[in-house]
Amino acid sequence: MSLKHGLLGFLNYGPMTGYELKKLFDTSVAHFWNAELSQIYPTLKQLESEGLVEMKVKLQADRPNRKVYTITDDGRSELVDWLSRPADPDQVREPLMIKVFFGACVSKEQITRVLRHRIEQLLEMNARYERGCSVIQSFAAGVGLNREAFFWQLTIDVGVKHNEASIRWAEEAIERIDRLDASFFGTSPLHVGTMDVRRAVEILDRLKSEMPEGSFSAQAAGRTKE
Repeated sequence: MSLKHGLLGFLNYGPMTGYELKKLFDTSVAHFWNAELSQIYPTLKQLESEGLVEMKVKLQADRPNRKVYTITDDGRSELVDWLSRPADPDQVREPLMIKVFFGACVSKEQITRVLRHRIEQLLEMNARYERGCSVIQSFAAGVGLNREAFFWQLTIDVGVKHNEASIRWAEEAIERIDRLDASFFGTSPLHVGTMDVRRAVEILDRLKSEMPEGSFSAQAAGRTKE
């Protein structure tokens, strides 16, 4: 997601300060997008320079003045245009997959412990999502955004379903690993292999050249170069 468009999306609900935008990010979309104040304020200045938001200073006698940002008509047009365009896939970085990829370097017990820990994390995350559903309904009712809450709910649904699929995968992976003999695994994380690296690179280059355009690996390679 573009932070620029995320801010426009929230400002489309109403005028807000940078601090208020940060609070909304943390309590509504943090399960799939994070934004720090150090990112929000420069982006708001950029939006203001582009004419997509306006900023007015509201004087306060007993506390610091408030810089309130309001979306402009051009900002609303930019938001609608962005929302209607197909979303590009993001590059995925998943630490667990790196651990699994090099799983042959550790013992069966060590790699299955890592997988079981992930299952526990995902179960707890889904429990938080379930609690978040009730918060969404209460919040939407309180501010009169029941129509918008339908779409907020969809973002939680995809998180739950993704976690459920990941749990099934981890459980199946543990079952498959448990069937392996202990000798299948390395005795130390410093286990040294015997791969001919130059030969391996030659094979990978040849395989990459044979892949059809648009294949998964070709796309990943293209994103890495960007």
